[in-house]
Parts: sequence; C-alpha cells; structure tokens
Amino acid sequence: MKREGGVSVKIEGLTVGYGRNRILEKVSMMIEPGELLTLLGPSGCGKSTLLRAIAGLHPPWSGELFFAGRSVARVPPEKRQAAMVFQRPLLFPWLSVAGNVGFGLRMRQIPEQVAHRRVEEALSLVRLEGFADRSPSELSGGQEQRVALARALVTEPDLLLLDEPFTALDETLRREMRRLLRELQQRLGVTTIFVTHDQNEAAAMADRIALILDGRLAQIDPPHRFYSAPANPEVARFFGWQLFEREGRLLALRPELVRLRRVAEGLATPIGAPILARVHSVRDLGLRMGFGLELEDGSYIETTIEQFRELTDSTAAERWPQPGERVSLDFPAAAAVYFPL
Repeated sequence: MKREGGVSVKIEGLTVGYGRNRILEKVSMMIEPGELLTLLGPSGCGKSTLLRAIAGLHPPWSGELFFAGRSVARVPPEKRQAAMVFQRPLLFPWLSVAGNVGFGLRMRQIPEQVAHRRVEEALSLVRLEGFADRSPSELSGGQEQRVALARALVTEPDLLLLDEPFTALDETLRREMRRLLRELQQRLGVTTIFVTHDQNEAAAMADRIALILDGRLAQIDPPHRFYSAPANPEVARFFGWQLFEREGRLLALRPELVRLRRVAEGLATPIGAPILARVHSVRDLGLRMGFGLELEDGSYIETTIEQFRELTDSTAAERWPQPGERVSLDFPAAAAVYFPL
C-alpha cells in the first residue's frame, strides 16, 4: 500500500444547495496533506453535503475547490483520487469479502495478480486476514465496516472521505473502529475528512475539528481549543458550556470544572465566590453527581462533579448539597469565557 502521504485540500467560498434551498454558505478552509479533519455539527447543518461536494458527488453553486493546488471543479468524481466510506457498508451480497474489496480495482482494470496482492494487503490493514472467502452475510457489523474501509484503502486514494461510518455500531465497536481508523490513517499518511455529529468522537480522532453550524463554518481548530477558547456563544453552547448573563456580559462556564460550596442562609456572598445559586435538583450519575442550579438572577445551569475524586466512604454522599440549599460556584479562570451581549 502507498505510504507517501495525502493531498492538500483548499476550499474557497463554497456555497452548495439542493433545488432552491441553500445548505452551505461561503465555506472556506485549508486541509493539510496527511491531516485528519473532522466535520462536526448537528443533523442538517450541511457537513455531509460538504463532504459530497468535495467528492464531486454534488456540484456547488459557487466557490472553488483545489486538490494539491489544482482546481477540481471540472474533474469527475472517479478522477479525483478520493475514496468514500458511507454510514452503511453497502457491500455486494453476491460477492465474497475479497470480491467486495477488489471491486474498484477491477473497474480500473488493474492486473489480476497486482489486484490480488493489494486486496490481501488491505484486508491485513483492517485485521481481516483469513476473511477473504467469506460472504458479507457471515460478518458482524464491525467486520462489514472494516471491509468497506478496506475497499476504500485498496485503491490507494490521496483523500479518504468518511460520512458517519460508525453510527450504526454499538459504543464498544465504535471505539475499536476509531482506534483502527486513526492507526491506519497515521500509518498511511492519507488526508482524511471524517463527518460526525458526536463531539467525543470528533475530539478523539481529529487533528483539527471544523464545526459547521447552520451551513457556515463556525470554528476550525484543534480539539482542545473548543474546550478552552470557543469562538462565539453558539460554539460554546454546542460544546457543552453553560451560558448565562452576568454583569452585562454573557458568561460561559465549563460545568465539569465548577465546584460547589455551601453558603449559610442570610450570609453575604463570600470572598472569592462570585456566583450564588440554590440547588434545584441532585442526580446520581454513577461516576459523577449532577446538580441543577437556579442562580440569583433566575437563570438555570447544570453541572457535574466527579464523585470518587472527593468521596471515600459510603456515607459521603450525604455531604453533597441537597435541593433547596444555598451554594456558591467556585471555578478556575480557565473554566470561564466572557462574550459581549
């Protein structure tokens, strides 16, 4: 299998729609050779549409798309050296595993001996040695998706495009497939664009995340930046920051970094505790405790606190603030970001 790396992808002002409906509005970004970029966003935001436009499966209304500095506006999908993996494996049931993996090679009229070797290599990459003669009906869901991945890799693409390929798998299989894909991507150096609506999946896999909201690029950054420096309130809200008004500004808090401290009734705000609240609800979430908090201005936020970092015995749960109690919210400076109203 080819190891020299992938292609750069430059998107300039791409606007895409279906019929009269505009889906993407002037999206621009640069993807470096060998990078794994995740396109993240809620359902209907346009991330899959962007992937299809990059693949050449849906022509844009306007804008430019370059592979390695060369415009691909007039290059058909089959000539773009891009391979795509979809949500469902879409295997041919009448072909064996090897037949499915090698299908694209036959379409390219690759000599049989070369094709056989490349199919074996691709199956080895996805850890399916010994599965060549099996039928798709004999495979588990995870194995089917590995075959689909091998079918994409066997063509030695410069660009690998994946449209939520692990959505139908259970969480254990999803984690396994994420590890496998990331390992293969780094080994082969192929430029990869991975669509997902799952923040944890995006953060676990990506060199960078491109967050798409309402058809626009909201922020593109390494994963940690979304948890430390969201670009705007919409990005913060999507990544789980708790937002409320505070002294004429919009305060975003990382809820998992907040600590609660009981405050006696009738006492003024304690030094160093800028926010007071009353506990509305308490939930045992296993490894964490969840708290619903009503702030003095009437706004409501939720936070979670790791139980076993602070508790050491079976009666310790009684030490948590209970509904109706007054608390202060303590948090480090890094847990807060302010936005203008």
